[in-house]
Amino acid sequence: MMGKQVARFCTSARCLAKNIKGRYRISPDVKLRPPIIPTINNIKVKDDHPLWQFFSHKKFIRSSKEVQHTSRPWSIQELRKKSFEDLHSLWYVCLKERNKLYREYHIYYEEGSKRSTDFISLSDDILDTMNNIKHVISEREAALNNAQAEFITGGEQYLAEFKKKYLEEKEVETDEWYDKLERLQYAIFGIPDVLDTSLKVDVNFINGVKFIGNLKYDKFASKIGREDLNGLKDIAEMYTVFEESATADGLKEACTKIDEYRKSNLVIPESKEIRVVQGFIDDKIKEAENEFSSEAVEKS
Repeated sequence: MMGKQVARFCTSARCLAKNIKGRYRISPDVKLRPPIIPTINNIKVKDDHPLWQFFSHKKFIRSSKEVQHTSRPWSIQELRKKSFEDLHSLWYVCLKERNKLYREYHIYYEEGSKRSTDFISLSDDILDTMNNIKHVISEREAALNNAQAEFITGGEQYLAEFKKKYLEEKEVETDEWYDKLERLQYAIFGIPDVLDTSLKVDVNFINGVKFIGNLKYDKFASKIGREDLNGLKDIAEMYTVFEESATADGLKEACTKIDEYRKSNLVIPESKEIRVVQGFIDDKIKEAENEFSSEAVEKS
């Protein structure tokens, strides 16, 4: 048998509005309005919201006609002519488009619509392009590995020939020679032209810093009248020249820093070269990150 009921739930808005003494906290003359039914018109999304990247021109879904195409995937031959930066950009353009297509395909598929096949067809063609990009990058990686393997046997001779040509060339402050230096330091020593947090210094990296640093000094020292340094004495000085531009002005800037450094009478031993250069690079990356953060704060 059920016990005596001593309380019950009140669903009346008027009951909820009463206090213990029976008075109203809200005037009885106030009319309660019906609730606002959620609709798409009530939702405001910022124009720069990152999720807009899953939509084509901010449309909820495209029609089959909008994705029908007569184009074809990029061929391997065409992609071989592209730089790594172009391939990198194209890869992410393809990836973003496939994300849009898959979202739209999923909506049509859930409705059982045959129009979903048009989205899959275009997505498959884009996937072919992405596979071709991976093929080209794999080719380049294999070529780099082969070049590095060949360098083990004939590398010293190649570097000697490169140095001879560089020092004998009257004008090396050109885009052509800048590119040659960048390709040399990456292909032979694995030194990229852009630093990132994943970069780890090894013996080959150190050898590259020494070669490029001494090469720049030998080329421009007499031109700027700094043969008084009598060469670069340790990895700190070589790195200082290495990170400056391959120009007479670049060496002049490096020599000013070297003059200040030599006042300390420090000489970095060979056993500490890797650790010291890794520290230089980590500091440079941290400095760049701080500058980027400061610029972002100023813009906001």
